[in-house]
Amino acid sequence: MFRPIPKTTFLRRVSSRLIASGLLILTLVLSVILVLSLEREKLLLRSSVEGARAPTELFHALWGSRGDLIVETLLVFLVSVIGIAAVMTFLHYDATRRTLEEVKGLARNILESIPTGVLTVNQEGLVSAMNPAAEDVLNHSSSELLGKGYDAVFPETDPIRQALNEALRAHRHVGQEDVRYESRDLPPRTIRVSTAELTGDDNKTAGVILQVQDVTEWLGLEQRVRAAEKLAALHTLSAGVAHELRNPLSAMDLNLHLLEEELKENGTPGKRGWQYLHVLNAECRRLSGILDNFMKFARPGVVDLHDINAQTLVEHIIALMQFEAEERHIRLEHTVGKDLPLVLGDETQISQVLVNIIVNAFHAMPDGGRCRISVMQREIDKRLWVEIAVEDSGVGIPKEELSRLFEPFYTTKPTGTGLGLAIAYRIMQDHGGTIRVSSAPGSGTTVVTQFPVAINQLQAIVGS
Repeated sequence: MFRPIPKTTFLRRVSSRLIASGLLILTLVLSVILVLSLEREKLLLRSSVEGARAPTELFHALWGSRGDLIVETLLVFLVSVIGIAAVMTFLHYDATRRTLEEVKGLARNILESIPTGVLTVNQEGLVSAMNPAAEDVLNHSSSELLGKGYDAVFPETDPIRQALNEALRAHRHVGQEDVRYESRDLPPRTIRVSTAELTGDDNKTAGVILQVQDVTEWLGLEQRVRAAEKLAALHTLSAGVAHELRNPLSAMDLNLHLLEEELKENGTPGKRGWQYLHVLNAECRRLSGILDNFMKFARPGVVDLHDINAQTLVEHIIALMQFEAEERHIRLEHTVGKDLPLVLGDETQISQVLVNIIVNAFHAMPDGGRCRISVMQREIDKRLWVEIAVEDSGVGIPKEELSRLFEPFYTTKPTGTGLGLAIAYRIMQDHGGTIRVSSAPGSGTTVVTQFPVAINQLQAIVGS
């Protein structure tokens, strides 16, 4: 809502100097006419006095002169008033026009400056206004949309078209609804859509206002915050539980070995008895491995931060995983950007994260496929990062499972412990980095990790 223009009287809209100037000019004109008329009458009287007697025609001439003076004065007065009124009207129109342009400019600047995308559609379904934020979110320029029907621009399955259809035809509006949005040349995103009724000056419906905002990063941040809160709540509990389970597990493992030795000395328990002992030993070892991972997850750990060459690290991991990739009929590829800065981190822990991600990618391609590792430099919010992305052509992950991937003990594998990605997430937190997963069933999965650039490298880049 703009600040209303205060009501003023007609005279207050006009400058007092202008009114005074007009009246002064009018007075001067009338004074000149009066002086000229008096001079003419004086000449007539002087000529009549010289003849000793004024003729009758002289008085008629004087009265005629007076009448002409009155008519001329009235005409000059009317012309002056009309002129002044015309000037005042023009100045008032010019001031009103400039005020209107200022208000329109203010509205335009506000619309172009707000970070939320705004798009307006009239009653006929034609796009009447669109700000730059809406162009960025919808990936359409204003020249493509303005003056055109929205149903001719957006496909039938597009959520924007569906929201506008509901608002225009059914008069049902949506508020802060998050929808998955796919547009040309851009990956799928989540946008927040709201619609509202647009009213005209007569308080009647003039169309629909659509508000859109890209909340992909916000939702990702919220998800990471929730995961961090869950992990923080479990850290203390995990350490205590793992410590308490370690003692009885060690006692069970020791007594199983003693029992096995005792049975070997005193006689065999039979084939089935040995099978039972074998299962017990195997399960104790598996439980011990789970507790080891549990402790890795629970302990904050000591991070030995030093400068790491990301290219050398990735090449070492590829050489390590190449044999397993060939056994699984997986084509392992990699691309590395030029002039990559050094990464600040612990080489052993970063290797653990990347190997875990690559192994998960292999498991997602049971019939073979392609696993691509790309390393590049990115600048986000004026900070430099080295990004390592692992992309596979596997079965993908359902949308409802993506938000739980970093939760401890959540796994989609029959034999998984659900701690691999939780530990990876913890390591990335310790390094001040980020990890995110994007996937869709049947379209493969991409895991992106970002590591901060080493401080000395950052100083060198800034200095250059």
